[in-house]
Amino acid sequence: MDMVYLWYLGVAFFEILLVIFGLLFMYYSAKHRNKQLHVGWYICGVFFTEWTLICFLVKRKDFPKADSKVCYMCDENNSEEAVQCEKCGAPLPHVNAQEKQKDKKLSRKFGTAVICSLILAVVVAVVGIVLTFTDDFNFDMTDRIAVDGVFYDKKGNVYEDGDDVLLYDESGNAYTYTVEECTDSDGWTYDEYFYISDDGKKYLAYDCYVTEDGWFYCDKAGVLEIGYEDTSSMSEEELDEYYKNRIETYGEYRYYNDPYTDAEGNRYYDAYEASWNEKGELITAKNDPTAKN
Repeated sequence: MDMVYLWYLGVAFFEILLVIFGLLFMYYSAKHRNKQLHVGWYICGVFFTEWTLICFLVKRKDFPKADSKVCYMCDENNSEEAVQCEKCGAPLPHVNAQEKQKDKKLSRKFGTAVICSLILAVVVAVVGIVLTFTDDFNFDMTDRIAVDGVFYDKKGNVYEDGDDVLLYDESGNAYTYTVEECTDSDGWTYDEYFYISDDGKKYLAYDCYVTEDGWFYCDKAGVLEIGYEDTSSMSEEELDEYYKNRIETYGEYRYYNDPYTDAEGNRYYDAYEASWNEKGELITAKNDPTAKN
């Protein structure tokens, strides 16, 4: 999952750069062309981001040429050396050559930055999309807690990979986590997650849980429901403490999702989150923020 977030952050980062460089490019480019509404373009860019940049690039060809002066009385383009309008005779503003050259350089600099940011944003987005359809971008569904860098099952067996941890039911049957490539009716391939018992029976991982005692349980009938804590009677201070506990770590272990419950109030935990310590004790339950201590 970390790779997914990094991809999102990468795309967002270059999009932000694109907006920032786009604002500066519009400001200095319009200012270089005889200050044609340069502040207005900048303000519009703040509110409408890339759409303003697109409109600016379309309209830029209609701006006064960089080596001319525009008359604000009749919109006539005059030579850069003219002091009054050749058409209506209105006085033309003085142009600071050094400042204009500086604006020109900054316009080109930020224009190049816009192009680079756009290219990088597209490259990152395309790479992310391509990887989603390759095995390199697949991530493990299991999300177990490691203890001293390794994983344990209910019998205290040690595993290097959380995907390899076996689950057991009360009859002693073992269940192995596996991922299989499936094809839908339209020919698209996708990964499906299962737990397979010793006798070869498959159980969809999304239907699999462990009990409070750590035994395997399959909810084929879909009777389990999320056991949310009732916060309606909590004070503001109690709510703050409740939500603080939900996002903070509990001792050396980290927080997990709310458990599921049945009609009798028994608790169940996602099989792919089920975690044990070296004594074979279920430690996922210890991180249950709704559990009463």
